[in-house]
Amino acid sequence: MKKIFILIFCTTMVFAYNDPFDPNEYKQRDIHAVRIQTPLKVDGRLEEELYRGPSATDFIQYEPFNGARASQKTELWIGYDDNAIYVGARMWDTQPDSIVGRVGRRDAFLNADIFEIIIDSYHDKRTGFSFQINPAGSIRDEVYFNDSWTDDSWDGIWEGKTAIDDQGWTAEMRIPYSQLRFTDKEEYTWGILPTRYIQRAGEWDYFCYFPLNESGLMSRTADLTNIRNIHPPQRREILPYVTTGFAELPSQQANVFVEGQKSNFDLGADVKFGIGANLTVDATINPDFGQVEVDPASINLSDRETYYSEKRPFFLEGSSIFNFGNSGPTNNMNINFSTPRFFYSRRIGRSPQGWVSTHPDSIDRPEATRILGAAKISGKAGDDWSIGGLTAITNREYAHYYADGELITEQVEPYTSYNLIRSQKEIKNGRYGLGFMGTYTKRFMDGIDLFGALDDQHNSTSILNENGLGFGVDGWAFLGKDRDYAFGGWVGFTNVNGSVDRIFSLQQNPSHYFQRPDADHVELDSTATSLSGHAGRVSLNKENGNVSFNAALGWISPGFESNDLGITWTTDVINKHIGVGYRWTERGKYIHSARSDVIYATNHDFDRVKTADVVFGMANIRFVNFWSINFDGGYAGEVLSNTALRGGPRVIESAGTFFSAGINTDRRKDLSLYTSISLGSETDGGHDYGLSAELNAKIGSRLNLTFGPNMYKSTDMTQYVRRVKDAANTTMYGNRYVFAQIDYTEVGAEIRVDYPITPRFTLQGYFQPFMGIGEYQGFKEYAAPESDEFLVYGENGSTIEELTDTNGQTYYVVDPTGGSDEDSFNIYDPNFNQKSLVGTLVLRWEFSPGSALYFVWTHNGYNGDNPGSFKLKRDFNDLLASDADDVFALKLSYWFGG
Repeated sequence: MKKIFILIFCTTMVFAYNDPFDPNEYKQRDIHAVRIQTPLKVDGRLEEELYRGPSATDFIQYEPFNGARASQKTELWIGYDDNAIYVGARMWDTQPDSIVGRVGRRDAFLNADIFEIIIDSYHDKRTGFSFQINPAGSIRDEVYFNDSWTDDSWDGIWEGKTAIDDQGWTAEMRIPYSQLRFTDKEEYTWGILPTRYIQRAGEWDYFCYFPLNESGLMSRTADLTNIRNIHPPQRREILPYVTTGFAELPSQQANVFVEGQKSNFDLGADVKFGIGANLTVDATINPDFGQVEVDPASINLSDRETYYSEKRPFFLEGSSIFNFGNSGPTNNMNINFSTPRFFYSRRIGRSPQGWVSTHPDSIDRPEATRILGAAKISGKAGDDWSIGGLTAITNREYAHYYADGELITEQVEPYTSYNLIRSQKEIKNGRYGLGFMGTYTKRFMDGIDLFGALDDQHNSTSILNENGLGFGVDGWAFLGKDRDYAFGGWVGFTNVNGSVDRIFSLQQNPSHYFQRPDADHVELDSTATSLSGHAGRVSLNKENGNVSFNAALGWISPGFESNDLGITWTTDVINKHIGVGYRWTERGKYIHSARSDVIYATNHDFDRVKTADVVFGMANIRFVNFWSINFDGGYAGEVLSNTALRGGPRVIESAGTFFSAGINTDRRKDLSLYTSISLGSETDGGHDYGLSAELNAKIGSRLNLTFGPNMYKSTDMTQYVRRVKDAANTTMYGNRYVFAQIDYTEVGAEIRVDYPITPRFTLQGYFQPFMGIGEYQGFKEYAAPESDEFLVYGENGSTIEELTDTNGQTYYVVDPTGGSDEDSFNIYDPNFNQKSLVGTLVLRWEFSPGSALYFVWTHNGYNGDNPGSFKLKRDFNDLLASDADDVFALKLSYWFGG
């Protein structure tokens, strides 16, 4: 009998062990929170009574074996009291000596094991707060929005500790309710998603099962239940600061206002407080951003504005609330469509836009417009209304200079009020959504019209609107029972007002080009004092399954203008694209997963003229050894360009091909590399190629180095030079549009150094050597509209002569007809050789939660010798030998709050 019992027992265990595992049973799960009577000591030891109770376990792999059981066991406990949520976790590990913990600055992506908890305290299935910690105690936090998008600019005030032992590692967190957002209730159900990353295996384990071929994250979290009798706290925080600095400025040694040196002292404060349970007001008075990383150097040869990413903390934190037009579909690809924005925060506090009316040897002109104060509000009203708002006031700025011994003062920037409101309503747990955004900019010009730099006609035009209004509506809808498709869209309207001179110049700037002589649908109005326009976009995306699909239709009318508080690169465009693809998610012997897409896109202007026509494919492959490759290529057909002549008639834009490819090595390793190559050619003889790389080195447990060299060379047969008026040239509507071949070389590198002494005491550096060299040759002009034929100067009776002026500067005298000199004109040598070395080094000590001391060194070196000629060794030595400006700053901020 005993033997029979043993046989039955063993057979039962074998069949139990071999029971088929179905990860779909782990899609909907819950975790029960436990109320504790005494606050836990957050030390990472898991010694309290809470950890003797039942735990949440059975994590599922997301990567690398999607849907398999986690290779290592993880246990989780959630406790709470009147003030905070407590999270305790044990990450069991059969190889504790292989646990990877790295010390790093806050929010750094470190090559280490991770434990993460994501909390959706609104339980709206679209947003969440993420708290992450690694075995060395380094922390990250971020917010989730639009279901799966993240924003790591948010820095919450919370505690986290870890410990490593012979069974694995443990983590404890204390997350105050003040860092979450929720409405007062008797009992709560929140969304929660614990995750774990095992570095050596490249393994992500989730508490819930997420198939690789399905989109979304917050909509698929588990439920955190059993939270009762807690209340949203009153939130009040203040962060005063004091800063002092000194600058050595050799570039301004001859400036009598500076004489090569500057010093400053300043103070201000940031304030945060709650309105009710869910709304938060952030305000700043006289903000200082001296610790912010410098912008990278670049050379812009186009007619479009250079875009710079926001880096200032006040404008970064919580900025996701101001996203417009891209909610709903998780794939919002844009092909040949420069989506305008209603809000571009770099407008606030930018360099003064006005120029003085002369060219003095010395000038005292502020580098940036002072922000007198700014405030923003964000949060939720009720359960499904998201609200955001921002207002900022910038100072009136003046430039000072001497003329004939007299000190002259001219206004270069008026007082300006920037205002923004954003709201969005989610319907049926985020299945549908509807929102709006409104912006209003008001400048107090006091009757003074500001003018910008001289254009290629040596004219200065009025540059600022008196006010600008923008309004847009956006929304989305998920289709199908399982939300297999997502439809999204937006439509917007703008209206700007200003002086007659300002609106006349605005109609002719690169965003509009109303002066195009062959554009029947637009017309210059020299009496207008306002400009209005509309824009919009609708898209459809397949969210789930192996087959992918994406299509969109967008338009921007010629009069759309959002540049007062937003950014509009181009107008007069109707864009369409359609794309299909396939995702391979089944892991093979060598390939982990792959994806490929084919896309066709075309543009027309509002005169129904085709201005872009492109077909291309792209693909990426991930291998089981954690390497990956990506590549894309395509063909752009011959079309008519309505912007190449920068306000002139349409001309033919040559067809061309393009290709790029990249390879990523295993980023789990202490040494990893990404490298890429790009190639392009055009039927007119133009061509380009580029090489880039990014080497990441983890040295020891602290030092992180990134070195990213790049090189780019191109030959463009149609580089715009200038426009020359010539009434006799009736074929080109009374103008000559001068172009040239440009051979352009760019060499540079981005270097980053992170050395955290502790997670709260860090040294971070960013440096960028940069060289951009352009050599022009073969000056010519377009012979006729809607053609690609040229009159090359020096041929067919035309002449070109190279001369030198009294300042030693080269210029060319061009006679396009070779007859009388009445139509001759000059071209100053446009060759350039711009070299720079910019960098920022920041030593940061967070001596108390939310409080920090910064020491900052900013370096800016420049050299412009040998225009048009590139010799790497000579140019690099010239850059190192040139005088450079250095700024040193000390900033102390202290956080008061609770």
